[in-house]
Amino acid sequence: MTVAARQNPQRGFTLIELLVAMALFVVLAAAMYTGTQWVMDERTIINERAGRLENLQRTVRFLHNDFSQAYPRSVRDELGRGQVPALVSGRGADLSITLTRSGWRNPAGNNRGHLQRVQYRYNEDEQILYRDTWQVLDRVLGAEPRERVLLEDLREFEIEFLDAAGNWVQDWPEANSAGYTSMPRAVRYRLTTADFGDVARIVEIPG
Repeated sequence: MTVAARQNPQRGFTLIELLVAMALFVVLAAAMYTGTQWVMDERTIINERAGRLENLQRTVRFLHNDFSQAYPRSVRDELGRGQVPALVSGRGADLSITLTRSGWRNPAGNNRGHLQRVQYRYNEDEQILYRDTWQVLDRVLGAEPRERVLLEDLREFEIEFLDAAGNWVQDWPEANSAGYTSMPRAVRYRLTTADFGDVARIVEIPG
């Protein structure tokens, strides 16, 4: 055997070295998987929270636009025999606020007016706020509104109306209302969500 061969002996990995290397690889792979899964979970949580925030902001925009364009136009009931006030609230199984609003956009140029009948309906059991709209102002028997879910997991929805004397009242129209077209001076509402707490706004009614 030459001197060079003795100085540079060639040898492979031992079984213990292979086992140690494999163990280290498994540990590193598990750590990388855990870290990747945590990042993905955090991203999912952030995206879901961003979606809920977007829904809340959209709801506030709808409420502001509808009430700031409220219009004193009453409508006929389904039987065509009576009048429904231009703005009316109800506190039965669901809290509901129904109003006539102007500024109904018509980009398709359909043969209709610019006024629209809108209803906000809060189901406390479901914790969902709905927005219903009708294609025509004066109700037709059997005509169903278009229902849209605005906000889910809504813990509370409260609304009040500012009367001519400067008092906040819960129901509209008031018992001594001047007629079907009487309107409050403003509305004040509060949305309570699990993620973002209370959101309160006051919207002035045109008049």
